[in-house]
Amino acid sequence: MRMTPLTAAAALLLTSAVTSAHAEPVLDALRASQQGLVFNAHALGMGNAYSTIGYDVSALLFNPATMAVSPKVSWTVSANADGFKSTTDYYGHETAFRTSSTSTGQIGLTMPFKLDSTRAVVVGFAYTQTNDLRSGFKYSGVNDGTSFASFAQLLAGNDDPTARLLGLSYPVLDGSGNRLRDASLLGGGLVESGYRLASGGLTHYSMGASVAATTKLFVGASATYNGGNYDSDLEMAGVDFNNVYPSGIDLVPGDARTDDFISADYRVSRRQDFEGWDARVGMMYNLWNFIGVSASFHLPAPQKIRQETFSTGTSTFASHTFVDPGSRSVSTFHYQPPTEMTVGAMTHLWIVTGAAEATYVDYPSMRVTSGGGEIQDRTLLNKRINDELAAQINLNLGAEVRLPFTGLAARAGGIYQPSPYRNDPAKFARKAITLGAGYNADNVAQVDLAYAYSWRGELDREGADGSNADENTGLNTLLFTFRVTF
Repeated sequence: MRMTPLTAAAALLLTSAVTSAHAEPVLDALRASQQGLVFNAHALGMGNAYSTIGYDVSALLFNPATMAVSPKVSWTVSANADGFKSTTDYYGHETAFRTSSTSTGQIGLTMPFKLDSTRAVVVGFAYTQTNDLRSGFKYSGVNDGTSFASFAQLLAGNDDPTARLLGLSYPVLDGSGNRLRDASLLGGGLVESGYRLASGGLTHYSMGASVAATTKLFVGASATYNGGNYDSDLEMAGVDFNNVYPSGIDLVPGDARTDDFISADYRVSRRQDFEGWDARVGMMYNLWNFIGVSASFHLPAPQKIRQETFSTGTSTFASHTFVDPGSRSVSTFHYQPPTEMTVGAMTHLWIVTGAAEATYVDYPSMRVTSGGGEIQDRTLLNKRINDELAAQINLNLGAEVRLPFTGLAARAGGIYQPSPYRNDPAKFARKAITLGAGYNADNVAQVDLAYAYSWRGELDREGADGSNADENTGLNTLLFTFRVTF
């Protein structure tokens, strides 16, 4: 990950609890709603273009209708490893950061129940972790003040109460003595540093059923309980090594305790818990023996996000030290995720299978339904969602080549997910290339391995100086799946 100077400081605030109340619920709801990468290795190797060919338990999250194409008992288990690295460039000073995680990606079971001599209902149960939210970065360097805000100004721009307690910011009042906003005199010249580490993931507990309505038409439905968590810990500090703010400069006008600034540090930890239900219905139709088409619909229900925040800090001046021993807050809000519709197609041509799908995501339909402040705050949030987000189409493409009489297969695919923000250019879309290989032992045991590299630009929308800055992120994913059918 390579960042511009503003990104190193401001993007940290995006993932902390000090972002403004008007922006935070939207960003958090998007984090909990956007499609992940990890389902199983067969799917990932083909770019997750799986809604027409996913004849296993992963169909519960792609298109439940396809489970009935293979009416067998099956047991599936997956494990994945993710590697994340970043390099920040803060006013010419580069700092490297790396982190990784390993988890159980999926455990699932399908069971057929005969309806008659030719048809069966296939029931499936699965646990899947689709999103690994582990990330982070470090930065350090001298903010020369030529273009970008200091961390104290960014805190002030978000009306952070800890910054006020530490004497780093002060309220700007109108003629009647009412607070308009916070401001900070700490600008350029500080030696600044920061470190954020985030972890967590989104998990899904799914169950569903599928049946062959005719010899060519398959229909199915599934319900999913969505859970997960997101933890982030952010540290920021600034030191006036060059005595840019000497004696005679009160950071809080009229408060002599804030004269002659020396240093300050700030820390905020945030824990989020996600929970809610949704459903999916789908169909698949085989036009001929070698061509199939499909459609599925994601039916969202209100989801809940509970957040606990703890912030603390210390600031040192020539004659006084401020210490905030820590403040804790808890908040909860509910939101309605965007609706999704997916259409897909596949073809089998001897040893080659090709698949493609497109998913329409109606991001403006997302709504904050409760919490997030007073009713006027929620209506403002929903106006912003309508004005700033746009409906997008996610694309998935994949192919598989099988080596005859060996059980071996090779796969490749691609993923393209545009940014949900209306005016974002293509650089902020999520892109991924995927590769995979598999071995099928007499249609009884199947072992699959997949690798994906995904990347995208990310936009800081909370810079206190009104600027936007961007960063580039990359993620390596390795996924292993073992499946037994009988």
